[in-house]
Amino acid sequence: MIESLNRVNNLATEECVTKLRVKPFIRWAGGKQNLVAKLSLHLPKFKFNRYFEPFLGAGSMFLYNGFTNTVLSDINSHLVNAYKQLASSPEEIFDQLQYHLRLLNPDYYYKLRTIFNQNRDSFNIDQASLFIFLVHTSFNGIYRVNKKGEYNVPVGKLNPSLPSIEHLKAIQASLQGIELIDCMYEDVLDRIGSGDLVYLDPPYPPLNDTSYFQHYTIDKFLYQKQCELAENVKFLSDKGAFILMSNADTPLIRELYSSWNVIDIDAMRSINCKPKRTSVKELIISNY
Repeated sequence: MIESLNRVNNLATEECVTKLRVKPFIRWAGGKQNLVAKLSLHLPKFKFNRYFEPFLGAGSMFLYNGFTNTVLSDINSHLVNAYKQLASSPEEIFDQLQYHLRLLNPDYYYKLRTIFNQNRDSFNIDQASLFIFLVHTSFNGIYRVNKKGEYNVPVGKLNPSLPSIEHLKAIQASLQGIELIDCMYEDVLDRIGSGDLVYLDPPYPPLNDTSYFQHYTIDKFLYQKQCELAENVKFLSDKGAFILMSNADTPLIRELYSSWNVIDIDAMRSINCKPKRTSVKELIISNY
């Protein structure tokens, strides 16, 4: 699960430090766990100031590289709440996960889903535990909401591989001193300045009509929002920030970033509601 290593930290305030490469505690639509080692090769080789990740998701890039002096954010309030609760109380979350596991059957899953939806405006340790447990036991390991903002994924795994207490404590250690914000990505742009590194992994344009990549919040991230994102990252680039982005290999994305450095890579993705995965091209985009 966790691999110790010595590496030269890219942050301007640190020299050589011992870090832990930690895996995410949940799966996430479009998550980068299988690509993070390849993506990390494209991080800048020079020093930078702060690290920003405005589309946090499962946090693969942050956790793998052990960045400090970091601002992490996501529009999904329950996801951010899970990180915040893990930063302070991994033991209690582990105990609640194990309690739910002992009682797990299809009826119990739907009971928990109802409780989660009834309390969807609450952000506490109970909701964080329910969020983590439901994602691990949902169909195809996804988090999806309807137009009312209600979590609506059917039951999937009845023998989930839940994170161990050691894993959750490693997550806790990685989050110490890290700023976590529940917000739209636009809300952190003013804080990003010259010399900062920004990694962006936005919801991808749909590869087809049944793509799941954009359904984890009520709002969808479609054509216009991709265009707005391109304008915003150009603004950050002009301010002197270093930009690294993952995105889908589509004509739209290639057009929007035609003047940037673009590399295509192979990735395995579920492109519809079935668990079958297929190889697709993705893009690594940077301004350095």
